[in-house]
Amino acid sequence: MIWGQPSSRVDERDTMFARMARRPGSLAYEDYYRRRPDLKATDDRLRAMPELLRPGGEHFDPVICAEADRWFRRIDEIAPDPPLVTRLAHRLTAAPDLASGLQAMAAELGVVASGSCRLDPAFVYTHKGRFDLHYGQPIALDHSSAFVFLVEMDADQMGRAPRAEAIRESARQYYRAAVIARALESVLIAIGYAARSHYDAHYDVVLPALAVAAGLGELGRHNLLVADRYGTRVRIGAVTTDAPLRHFAPASRGVHRFCDACRKCADNCPSRALSDGAPEEVRGVTKWPTHSERCYGYWRKVGTDCGVCMAVCPFSHRNTRLHNFVRGLVKRAPWLAAFLVHADDLVYGRGWPGRFRGGRGSQTPLSET
Repeated sequence: MIWGQPSSRVDERDTMFARMARRPGSLAYEDYYRRRPDLKATDDRLRAMPELLRPGGEHFDPVICAEADRWFRRIDEIAPDPPLVTRLAHRLTAAPDLASGLQAMAAELGVVASGSCRLDPAFVYTHKGRFDLHYGQPIALDHSSAFVFLVEMDADQMGRAPRAEAIRESARQYYRAAVIARALESVLIAIGYAARSHYDAHYDVVLPALAVAAGLGELGRHNLLVADRYGTRVRIGAVTTDAPLRHFAPASRGVHRFCDACRKCADNCPSRALSDGAPEEVRGVTKWPTHSERCYGYWRKVGTDCGVCMAVCPFSHRNTRLHNFVRGLVKRAPWLAAFLVHADDLVYGRGWPGRFRGGRGSQTPLSET
């Protein structure tokens, strides 16, 4: 279990995608690197590499990457369907309680897991940073609760990582999560509550932390959410609100002990961005650190969002009876972690298929990023 309370809030301007959104010569660019001159050389070097989904990346595919790009661009075109919102609003007012009503509604819309938690201010960004239009605006979010949900990513498509099929599936599910978040936001507003949806590129909150708080999983060595039945093959969406939601509790699933013994994501990380050592304290929280510049540098090198750590993670195997039985053992008998890791290696291998087989020793790190 990753533990501790953050010692400070995160400024969205310091996140990797926000940094890459800065364009030389713009006011936002000049302001950001005046504040963070230590990051300028690294960011400029990354910015000079081929862009994601564009020619120049090792795994660029003109057809698949164009489709992925369309999914991402469609996110800003989402408009909730008024008849659907009206129908769902009537159903929600008739539910025994708002939290269970939202869960039933989310499941109908395609969510595989959901829960609600207190909106801890520590998990709200301090300032907006993703787009120049809102750059530097303080984030004021006084909602009391967050309703958090997961959508599944297809195992076959994610198993193609780091090829273009993986980022296309990622884009599809980011879009799906955005559609659901916007619908839930509209329903809560329709019945009289304040609400704000959070989805790809439109986050005011740190979603993985809220998903853990809502009992949907734990953070693994790769700093991704590990969810029941789906492992890391999920995308997260959320709606924050002042509605009086019943809160769920975080749940231990044995992930920390398993990850401590496994290290498969770190061994197979093409950029060597993941720690193969013990957890460390990061902003007051004890967790495994991630070298985000190395990780993102590899994304730009291949032209996709990689996904090798997702695909190789034993928790991300298919949602079958056998795999769910093993996941149950991880939770109920954490002392079996080393044995279960060994069994997974025997069945699925230690290295990632193709050019990634062979583990950490065979990888070439992007040491200059």
